[in-house]
Amino acid sequence: MSTMSTKKTSQPFKQPVELYTAMLDQTIRVNRIVAKGIERTIEEQLGLFEATIDATRPLAAARQPEEVLAVQMDAWKALSEKVVAATGKLAEIQRETGSELKDVVVDSVKAVNETLPKAA
Repeated sequence: MSTMSTKKTSQPFKQPVELYTAMLDQTIRVNRIVAKGIERTIEEQLGLFEATIDATRPLAAARQPEEVLAVQMDAWKALSEKVVAATGKLAEIQRETGSELKDVVVDSVKAVNETLPKAA
């Protein structure tokens, strides 16, 4: 005589579908945050590249060595200011993106904790 157990097996998560949905939402958030950060970074880098081109254009018109030297000095000064400003903006983009990603991690941990079974 075999006896079959009618005891229910406990699920490790209360609502697996809810957990999956929450994690999928968090993944989408991460992708959007990262894409936005990359886009802003590329825009900043392109701006710096354009500034470099603009700063070096006068070199083509310089004819005398003294003129070339003066144009180079002006170009380096302008470019160094642009590099410093761009570096600050890139650091700001990194901080903001990191902060947004940290918020996603916090939300993800909350979502997982809400679906885990409570200890008896």
